[in-house]
Amino acid sequence: MLTLAVVLLIPLATTTTSSFLKTHDGMTVPAYRRNHPFLIMGTMLQLMGVIIAMNDIAFFIISVFCNLQSRLRLSVMGSKRLFPEVWADDDQMSGLMSMIKVREVNPNDYDRKVEFWSDMIAKSCDIEKNSIFTIDILKRRFRRGDQLPGSLDVIIQHMLDTGEIITLDDYKARNQNWLQRRYKSFVGSLLGATSDNQTEYVHLPTVQKHADNMLEFFRSEYAVDDDMLPEIVDSAEFFDECKNLVANKKAYDVALTELVNRGEITIGSSKIGEEILKFRDNSARGPIKWTESDASVHDMRRAMSKLEHEIKRLELKAKKAEQDARLYIRQGDKNHAAHYLRQKKRALKEVEAKDNQYQRLLEMMQQLGRTKQNKQILDAYKAGADAFKATLQRQGISPEEIDETMDNIGDAMATAEEIQDAIAAGVPMSATDELEAELNAILAEDNSEIDLMIKNLPDISPEKSSAAGSVKTAKVTVDDSIAARLKRLREAALP
Repeated sequence: MLTLAVVLLIPLATTTTSSFLKTHDGMTVPAYRRNHPFLIMGTMLQLMGVIIAMNDIAFFIISVFCNLQSRLRLSVMGSKRLFPEVWADDDQMSGLMSMIKVREVNPNDYDRKVEFWSDMIAKSCDIEKNSIFTIDILKRRFRRGDQLPGSLDVIIQHMLDTGEIITLDDYKARNQNWLQRRYKSFVGSLLGATSDNQTEYVHLPTVQKHADNMLEFFRSEYAVDDDMLPEIVDSAEFFDECKNLVANKKAYDVALTELVNRGEITIGSSKIGEEILKFRDNSARGPIKWTESDASVHDMRRAMSKLEHEIKRLELKAKKAEQDARLYIRQGDKNHAAHYLRQKKRALKEVEAKDNQYQRLLEMMQQLGRTKQNKQILDAYKAGADAFKATLQRQGISPEEIDETMDNIGDAMATAEEIQDAIAAGVPMSATDELEAELNAILAEDNSEIDLMIKNLPDISPEKSSAAGSVKTAKVTVDDSIAARLKRLREAALP
């Protein structure tokens, strides 16, 4: 405002109140002839004032624009919860925006600023859906009015040391062979090193999140159609489908590299050089391999897509020809109407031919899908048989042991039946004749023993006759006792 006042006052100070002045002899002359040196000086001062005023106005406009841009970014990003509540505190943000001193001087301040800005970088990468950034990009993201973060280089170095980020060149070098690395190093030496502010960094946690989201998107949108070999996908088509997951092609390529490192996909090329993705099949074992048959499947899909577009184009052409024919019929021009009707028939004939081609390709694709399913079923059968055999072997079960066990069970059951039959039959009774014969044999043996004893006795005198009589009496007594036993046995044997 002061500059504008000076600009307005300069003409008043350098010009007279009248455009003409009177001389000493009474003549009037133009004023510029009397004070032209002052007029020239005033004009120069006026021009300088205008220039200064323009600079002030330009600076004012730029400041207003920057403030509006900052407020707009604050409102937009704040809605996404990028900036914390402390972002609105001028005093605290002034300290966080200031330069970071070495940790030995003030450990608490160093740790607080490093933690704050590391978290801000991670959140910004997540919200922007871009895992790649430079220091210049961070300055634009975190501009607060006319303030810029003062120690982003220190924060970046800390994140490099902790492994949270890595340079994009190093990230690519991890996935290149030695020849590619040597070639890139040679080219880099010719071109020279880039500025630190332009060095691209990769935020690894964001890359991992993008890779997880892309893999989940494939499983939910592509893998459901198991009859059409969904694991083979055109990379350009997949990128178009994933635009809501990643910010740009560079972030998409970095996420693909992460999936390759995990072993979830492999990248191949078609016969015409198109980039093709092959996702891991759940039934596949070992690393994923790109084969010529995979390229053929992609070519078949490409041909089917072209046939679909051709069929749609011909159908529209036939529809338009029919409309033109109807128009000429209403106008009474039968020749043109017949021409468009013939054009419609030719288009429909081409549609039929291309539809037959499409159906043949579709049948081939479905047959390939069924072949894969049949192989999976056969592999499941083999796995089940191997598991059953392993279980039998682990439990010590074999067909021979089973046969032997079953034979032993049969023998045991037969023995049990015999025992049961024997118990049910009861105690058998001996026949009477057999019992009497046995008793007579016992009696005969006893009598023969007694007779033998008598024969062996010496002759005795009359005095001893009485003793002999007593012996005879004893014999009769023995005979009577045996007879009594026999009688009792006979009575017991009778029913």
